[in-house]
Amino acid sequence: MARIYFNRYRIFLLLIIALCVNKLAYAQSSIPFTITAQGHIMVKASINGVEGNFIFDTGAGLTAITKTFASKINGVTKEDGDLTSFRATGEKMSVDLYKAVSLSLGSFVEQKPQLTIVDANLGEIDGLVSLMSFRNQPFTIDYNKKQIIFETTKTLAAIKKQGWVVPLQMDISRDKTLDVFVYVVVNNKLTLQFCIDSGAGANIYRINGKYVSALGVDTAAAVKTYHPSEFNPQIKTVIYSANLQSLAIKGFPTINVQNVKTQFIDGLIYDGIVWLSWMGKQVTFDLPHSEMVVR
Repeated sequence: MARIYFNRYRIFLLLIIALCVNKLAYAQSSIPFTITAQGHIMVKASINGVEGNFIFDTGAGLTAITKTFASKINGVTKEDGDLTSFRATGEKMSVDLYKAVSLSLGSFVEQKPQLTIVDANLGEIDGLVSLMSFRNQPFTIDYNKKQIIFETTKTLAAIKKQGWVVPLQMDISRDKTLDVFVYVVVNNKLTLQFCIDSGAGANIYRINGKYVSALGVDTAAAVKTYHPSEFNPQIKTVIYSANLQSLAIKGFPTINVQNVKTQFIDGLIYDGIVWLSWMGKQVTFDLPHSEMVVR
């Protein structure tokens, strides 16, 4: 009789454990963020256990930390190779590559992340967190709650039933950098491929200067400004500002913005660059399936 009771107790205990494990498997986790005066998403992240202020930057390509922050942490080892690439403005950059022990945002942890160290004064910002860390982890940027939510298989499936599922184009270079793109219809005339860049700042809509004529923009009447590089102040980008009628995601005309103040930049390496929150107040990235869900 005691053996029967014990077996029943053990079965009951195993069921409880299984339910707990199942609940944990489907549990969401999240981290808060703040919006800077420039419109950047600022999060707390840790490299090798040392916490800092980071921009969550979907257009960064590669995670970067400042030289000042790097001096505070141990366990970052330099790799033999480097990376030569171009910023969106066409500025050429060659950077050394490093391997850290871990990158943490709340309960999300990436082991052995690759990053670079930049000798730049970014003020209170200690670095940029790129999409490379989340190429296997779906997440939602919730502008209403000011949270980044790490989704599970179950929550992601529910989200896709609630919003518009937009295809993304992935640009993965040498398995070291990752950027995402979406097709945008400009002024109901041109369909251009825009890089989605949450690190660009608020109300940023940038288009390659070669499309000026096709879009009927008069550069003589446009406002002309010069923007120095954060990494090399001697390099200055010429920007022409003018208003466009509309931008809308291809195939999803209700995801649009009207009367758009746009920057035209000669030498831009993409068709265009666009910030994020105009698309929706809840945007989910499912990078394993090259999709974005807008709600």
